Amino acid sequence: MMSKEQFEQLISKLDALIKITAANAFQGKPIAEVALLLSDFGFQNKEIASMLGTTPAYVGKVKYEASKERKKDKLSSKKKQAEKRQKQQAKGVEQKDEQGTV
Repeated sequence: MMSKEQFEQLISKLDALIKITAANAFQGKPIAEVALLLSDFGFQNKEIASMLGTTPAYVGKVKYEASKERKKDKLSSKKKQAEKRQKQQAKGVEQKDEQGTV
């Protein structure tokens, strides 16, 4: 059976491995991008901050700003789709008029 001290040592070593793996996997990428990716993987702000050498508050800020951007992109995409439908409908009306049908 593992003692509490041994268990804590194991956890400490696993934490170090996670940090090393994250550093290698995301080398050269912006911290904000990595933070979002790790969040998508299910890590909490505190864990992400520890891996990236930043604060949980910064991770929270990055996630908040990204959610605002995603909403903005989603609205923009919906607007473009609506405009495309309107153009297609207008085009369909023009074709019907040219054919002499209503």
